[in-house]
Amino acid sequence: MRRVLSYRNTSLVLLGAFLLIQLTALGVGLLTMHRFASQLLMSDTAEEVSVQLVTLKDYYQTGGMPLLKEKVRERLRQPGQNELVILVRDPKGQVLGGGLSAWPLGARLDARWSVTMVTAPGMSEPIKMGYETARLPNGHVILVGNLLGDEQRLQRASETAALTAVAVGSLIAIVCALLMLRLLAGRIDEFTDVARAVQAGDLTRRWTRSDAGDSFDRLGAAINAMLDRVAGLVGELRMVTDSMAHDLRSPVTRLKATLEQSFTRTSDPAARDALATAIEESDSLHRMLDTALDITRAEAGIGRDQFTRFSFSDLLLDIADVFGPLAEERGLSIHVSAQGPLIVLGHRELLQRAISNLVDNALKYAVNGTRLGLAAIVNGAMLHVAVEDDGPGIPAARREEALRRFARLDHARTQSGAGLGLSLVRTIAHLHGGEVRLDDSLGHGLVVILDLPIAQALADEGVAVSPQIH
Repeated sequence: MRRVLSYRNTSLVLLGAFLLIQLTALGVGLLTMHRFASQLLMSDTAEEVSVQLVTLKDYYQTGGMPLLKEKVRERLRQPGQNELVILVRDPKGQVLGGGLSAWPLGARLDARWSVTMVTAPGMSEPIKMGYETARLPNGHVILVGNLLGDEQRLQRASETAALTAVAVGSLIAIVCALLMLRLLAGRIDEFTDVARAVQAGDLTRRWTRSDAGDSFDRLGAAINAMLDRVAGLVGELRMVTDSMAHDLRSPVTRLKATLEQSFTRTSDPAARDALATAIEESDSLHRMLDTALDITRAEAGIGRDQFTRFSFSDLLLDIADVFGPLAEERGLSIHVSAQGPLIVLGHRELLQRAISNLVDNALKYAVNGTRLGLAAIVNGAMLHVAVEDDGPGIPAARREEALRRFARLDHARTQSGAGLGLSLVRTIAHLHGGEVRLDDSLGHGLVVILDLPIAQALADEGVAVSPQIH
């Protein structure tokens, strides 16, 4: 669950970063374009106002106030001059001209290009006006301005265009980000599939390289080289382990036969006791070698070709019948919980041995216990098998240690065994693509749970699995 959340969080971070970059670039581009267009339009307006002012001042110098007033009326009557403002203010503050009914508040009497807010005739709200003023020799002041309606319309149009562009750009960025994430996720899933196959025991699985020669290809080549090295080391280790276990079986068998012959030939009670102990130890050593061989073969994937359909309920009942008398001798009762046949696909003999090991461990270590439960539940595609006892259990801090090979939590060695039972159970679970979990039993005790996806394998073949058991 944590890895899924981490994966989703990473995807969200990448998506957010991609969107932020795209929207930032889009916003900067739109803002730059808007400012450039506004400055260009404002510069043209300012230049036009300045030219008008210089021209009117020339008219005053040529023909005085009569010519100036005439030229002002001519310019205001010209078509397309709705936004032109020309005002002439006398020394007494009276305004002559057109475009505005009064001198604008805040307008300076001798100003270069400036912008102020005015209320033009026929308009309900103030509007910006760019203007320039100049003093005439007779004390009059002339103002030439231009209502900046085009600039305000451009600003509103730019804002509308920006919002539209952001909306469309966001949609395009989201689609591009999702496509990019899907592409990355697909490449990452290829590595994940290889890792899962190797984790399940298939050391021959490799990442298929493409011809792109990109970073993924270099990473895949490095991973393949690493897997080749690991496969070689594991193969050598398995060969040595298998050879040693196989080669030791014959001497142990001969040793046991010699001890049994000596046992039958002697009548000395002390010698017979010693020989009986030696025979028992040779049997224990023989079982340990067999278990080591089974673990090695299961880790190598040997046995997958022997998967068959069988009833898991019948398997549990068979195990309960075998261990029932021994459990009664130790004051334990075995309860089986499995409804229906529970038809699954797996290696029946190996699974029977795994569960038998768990039951045998429970009978050994569930001191003062009274109950031993076997349960099998199909939940969706998974088969959950539980072996539960009400003994002392295993401390949570030592459960992972208990699953290791040759691990012995009983350091005093008061119980027989080589510490391979739970390791074999885990290996058999891995052979079936599953896992083993140790947990607290209800109240007290230990429950060992095998999560096996063998119901999914059966469903993939079109075989109906039994419903979930309650």
